[in-house]
Amino acid sequence: MADGCRKSACRRRLCAVVVVASLLAVIGTLQGLLGRFLCIIALLALTGCFSTNPARHAPSIGKRSHHVVIRYVRANDTLYSIGKKFGVDYRLIAKRNHIRYPYRIYVGQRLYINRAAPGRHDATAEKIRRVSIPHRSVRKNSAHHRSSHRRVHKKGVRKLPHLAKARGYKGRLRWPVKGVVTSKFGPRGSRMHDGIDIGAREGTPVHAAASGVVVYADSRLSGYGKLIIIRHAGNLFTAYGHNSRMLVRKGAHVRAGEVISRVGHTGRATGPHLHFEVRRGSTPVNPLAYLPR
Repeated sequence: MADGCRKSACRRRLCAVVVVASLLAVIGTLQGLLGRFLCIIALLALTGCFSTNPARHAPSIGKRSHHVVIRYVRANDTLYSIGKKFGVDYRLIAKRNHIRYPYRIYVGQRLYINRAAPGRHDATAEKIRRVSIPHRSVRKNSAHHRSSHRRVHKKGVRKLPHLAKARGYKGRLRWPVKGVVTSKFGPRGSRMHDGIDIGAREGTPVHAAASGVVVYADSRLSGYGKLIIIRHAGNLFTAYGHNSRMLVRKGAHVRAGEVISRVGHTGRATGPHLHFEVRRGSTPVNPLAYLPR
């Protein structure tokens, strides 16, 4: 294809040279304003002959590209509609993002479109997985899921999972602390930032974003410092990191707006701020999609 473009460019240059030479001969024979006018019109018409750049096409994510395409799930998105928008099969998007059947996606979730999501150790996700499913009910729930799946399939009313809309959250979370967002959710250098950082003074009160139960209050997860994780209704979790003091313990029931800790810079932190995460199950989502604006 590159050879064809070069040959086409050479033909255009040759065409331009021949025509310009002809025009110079005409200028020598024609006199007065009429001759000059005709020459100018002919030169303007030939400006297209000097374009030697091949046509530029819009980038297609179907081709190999070093540019990473990321989609943050919005309300009313489905896995199928996202795949259709980018021209990628929804099953491939699910595979690249480690999304298993029945292909549940959540508002604010980060999806890699043209490459596999980078594999990485997520200590927070592992901690949430441990507290999300009671071990005693795993087998019972699995058996119930299989039997109900068979019943629905026989009736022929099963909704296609890839057409299910992205799940949001009933209601709104509260801002955990007053301050300025200093780092947003998403890529940050060569790493992914699974939450937002909110700058605030050391010791500023941190409030629970919604009512729930404290499932973790410790400093054993690397990098987070003193960390609190709260489980809310709808399998929603919020995490509060780098605290200077923790004012609640594991198992405590907290109300929305209740003070649970104080801002600090424990763990990997360059200054006092709150690292705030929102997760649907163990999946990190953009907190700004759940907080009031």
